[in-house]
Formats: sequence, C-alpha cells, structure tokens
Amino acid sequence: MIILKTLRWDNCFSYGQNNTLDLNDSNLTQLVGTNGMGKSSIPLIIEEVLFNKNSKGIKKQEIQNRFVNNGYSINLTFQVDEDDYEIDVSRKASIKCKLYKNGEDISSHTATNTYKTVQDLLGLDFKTFTQLVYQNTNTSLQFLTATDTNRKKFLIDLLKLEEYVEFFDIFKDAAREISIELGILNSKSDVIVKWLEENKLESTDILPILDLPKPSETDETSLRQLRHDFEKISENNKKIIDNNFVKEQLNALEASGHLEPVGEEISLTAMLQQQGTFGSKVAEAKAHLDKLSELDGQCPTCESEVSDEKVEELNTHYETRKTVAQIEIIQLKKKIAEAKEQNKLVVIQKNQQRQYEDYIRDLDSSLPSTILDGDEISTSIDTLSSKLRNLHSEIEKISAENMVAERHNTRVSIIEEQSDGMESQLEELVAALSKVEEQSAHLEILKKAFSTNGLLAYKIENLVKDLEDLTNEYLAELSDGRFSLEFVVTNDKLNVEITDNAKVVDILALSSGELARVNTATLLAIRKLMSSISSSRINTLFLDEVINVLDEQGREKIVEILLGEELNTYIVSHGWTHPLLAKIEVIKEDNISRLE
Repeated sequence: MIILKTLRWDNCFSYGQNNTLDLNDSNLTQLVGTNGMGKSSIPLIIEEVLFNKNSKGIKKQEIQNRFVNNGYSINLTFQVDEDDYEIDVSRKASIKCKLYKNGEDISSHTATNTYKTVQDLLGLDFKTFTQLVYQNTNTSLQFLTATDTNRKKFLIDLLKLEEYVEFFDIFKDAAREISIELGILNSKSDVIVKWLEENKLESTDILPILDLPKPSETDETSLRQLRHDFEKISENNKKIIDNNFVKEQLNALEASGHLEPVGEEISLTAMLQQQGTFGSKVAEAKAHLDKLSELDGQCPTCESEVSDEKVEELNTHYETRKTVAQIEIIQLKKKIAEAKEQNKLVVIQKNQQRQYEDYIRDLDSSLPSTILDGDEISTSIDTLSSKLRNLHSEIEKISAENMVAERHNTRVSIIEEQSDGMESQLEELVAALSKVEEQSAHLEILKKAFSTNGLLAYKIENLVKDLEDLTNEYLAELSDGRFSLEFVVTNDKLNVEITDNAKVVDILALSSGELARVNTATLLAIRKLMSSISSSRINTLFLDEVINVLDEQGREKIVEILLGEELNTYIVSHGWTHPLLAKIEVIKEDNISRLE
C-alpha cells in the first residue's frame, strides 16, 4: 500500500511559496476554485516530484511561476508498506533530487538514478500512477463513445496489455520476414526447375568431328600463274589498242598539212599604236573644220577680220589632212587583219607540231597491231577455279557440321556437369522450404493468437467483464438501479449497450445528467479495476470536474459512494460545496495562487 502524506511546494505553476496539502487528512475533501486558479495543477505537481514529468507534457521552464521566476521546489512524504519516505526536489539552473528512507539519505549520485529508485519503490509506472491518482469524465466518455478499434486500444493502454500488441508486432514482423524468405526460396527453386526443364537433353551422345579436306598447293599455284598470265594479256591488249590510236592520230596530223612551217608570229603593238596616231590626226582635223564653220568673218582670238579666201584655204588644208589620215587608217587595219590571220596560222601550226611530237613520244614501235587472244587461258582459269570453289564449299559444309557437333558436345558436357549441382541445390531448397513453411505456419498461429482477435481478445473480454460488473455496481447506486451497462462482443467488435429500466437505449440519446451518471460510474470502475490489477495500491484520488456534470441528487450519490471508498479523494470543482465535507479553496491574488 502506498500512502501519500504531505505535499509541500514553492513557485509551481500559478502558486507562490509555502504551499502545503495534507493528502492523508480526510476521506473526502472538496477542492474548490474558479477556472485558472490552479486546482488541476496539484496532481501534476505530485507527478513531477515522483516521476520528473507530468501527464500534460509541460516543460520544466514552464512549471515555475513565471511571475516569480526563481526556480521551484517540491517536497512529498509518503509511506510504502511500513517504511516512511521523503523526496525533496528543487530546480533552478539544474535539478536536485534527494530521497530519504526513515530519515536516512538513500539518494543516488544523479537525479535520474534517484528517480529510478523512487519508481522501484512505488512499483508503478508513470502511466498507471497517473490513471490511479487523477481521473476526469473525459476519460470515461472517450472510452464509452469511441470506435471499436480505439476502445480496444484504450483498454490495452489502461490494462497494460501492450506486451500482447508488442508480441503480435514481433510475430507479424517475423512472419513477414519468413514470407520474404519463402518467396526467395520459391523463386530460387522455380529458377532451378525451369533450368532443368529447359536444359533437358534429348540425346547425350557425343557427335564425331570430321577431318577437313585440304586444297592442293599445285592447283592454287597454277591458278595464280594463269590469272597472272591472263592479266598480262589484258594489259598488253590495252597497250596495243592505245598504240594503234596514237598511230591513227599521227596519220591524221600528217594528212592535215598543218605540220609545215608558216613563218613567225607578227607583233601587233606598233601597228596598233600607229593606228591610234592616225585616229588622233583625224579627230584634230575635224575639230579645226568645226571651228572654221563657226567663223563669222572675224578671228575669235585676235578679233581681226578673216577673209573668205583664207577660210576656204584652211578648209581645204584640214580636209586634206583628215582624208590622208583616214586612208592611212584603212591601210593599217588591213595590215593588222593580215597579221592576225598569220598569227592564227602560226598558233595552229605550233599546237599541231607539239601534239605530233607528243604522239611520237607515246608511240611504241615494238607493239603489234593485232589484239592478243586469251580464251584458252580463260577456259583453264574457269575450270581450275570451279574445282577449287567446290573444294572450299565442301570445307565450309564440313566446318559448319563440325561447329554444330562441337556446340552439341559442349552443351551435353556442361549440362551433365551442372545438372548434378542443380539437382543437389534443388534438394537443399526443398528441405529448406519445408522447414521455413513449418516456421511460417507456427508464426501464423502465434500471430493469430496475439492478434486483437486472439489471446488479447480473450484477456480483454475477461477484464471487460470485471469492468462491467464494477461499473454496474456504481451505476446502480448513482441511478437507483435504473441504468445498467453491458459490453457486447459481436463479430469480434466491442460495443457498449446502455439499459434504461431493462430497455436498451443509445448512449448519445441520454440526457446530460443521465450521461454524467454513466460516465462517473465508468470512471470509478476504471480506477478500481486499475487498482485491483496493479501490484501497488495508492490512497489518493483527484476527481476533476466530476461533480459539475451531475445534478444535486447525483452529487449526493457520488458523495455517499466516495465516503464508502478506502480513499482520500479530492473532488475538484468550480464552486459546489457539501456542508458535511472538508473544503480547501484555491485563491489567486496578484497572479499568485494559494490554498485556504
């Protein structure tokens, strides 16, 4: 039995210094205060001092009163069996934790190890402790209205059946791994079976390798010589044809008459220059004549009078000069044309002479004019080539047959060698498959056993029956026997049925007051069941906001029930009080809460 005695604290949450609460003073105490006063903080302070954490997950820096900001301290005295203990915790920059047994310091070197000692003494984990010490209607309401899955999860967490889930996960993971291994083994065996089927030999006979015929070196040499001779005939015939063409060109050039010399090439430069001079004289005479035609009896330069006779004389003079120059030009053009013709003949003669000389150089007088005949050699080449082609064709045929035989013989050798190993592997795989399949079957049995429909379901069903009986005991008192609750398992689903005067009703159809009675009964039953299955019992219980949801009759009933419990219960409420019960009021002034 765990008896929590005295709780002292400084600067925790909204509280200031020197706060004390006697947890073992009264069977039933009212803890009264408006919202935000710090009523619900007290269970959290108890959690912090015993477990170094709280159920709301509030961080350490948020535990100290932010208006004081000077660290915090908590002291709790408690009794386990016949021994008295005191734990003292303070925190500023770091945490300090001291544990005393019957006045003797039994603290460890570190706070962590000291807290571990405390938990060993209590024999409770944090979750179980919290559920035993602190309850509110939300807990039971969430359970009653939850889905089947969440309701089962709630019971698993509540009744510490996690190890069943852990075992199920272990077996499920193992089954998955075994399944993967089975898949691998089956794949390997399938590969081997397929290989053996695809490589099943129709015949294991070794095929002979035939000798290849060899071509005669004499025939090869003869064929090369004949081809050489034939190539020479073709080459010589080409030379004869080319030489005959040269002869024909020489004969044509000799007959053209262009080989006789026609003189030297005449230079045209002097005659062209002379032609230009005569052209200038013609232009000069014409210019003078044009000026004379424009005279009006007066010289344009000196303005002296010029007679008609003088003008006529000058006209005759310049006309004569123009005519002479024009005659000279005509004669000169004739000479130029004759010279060009002469030069043309000279060029033709020189070109023909060069071509003639080139042909003379190309002419081979030793070559005959008649084309040589290679039919006999060609026939011999065809005959010998055909013989050699047939021989090579036979060699290729035999080579192909030998290649097929070699492939067959190699395949037979490899398959016969590998088949023994494959069959041995297949035997090992079959044996391994049998073993793994047996393991898989066992794991499936275990997985099913620890599933929510196996041992866990059986355990839950039995615990649920106890919870049902406890709930109905409290519910009978709270409702004067009007209501009862039943947990019904249908198709492995856990459902809740509420009976009102023997008539089944939907829980959501209940009024707020009726639902409050069911919730309260369930809450008390959950706590009592937890206490019964726990290895340790504890004397303190905080019921948060339970009274607020009950009518006056329900409040009286809950007081009667709690007075009959072997508990030091604190009823947390906003203001409802009972004249016969002890009362502690939480007051807050200047952001600092205190107990009165």
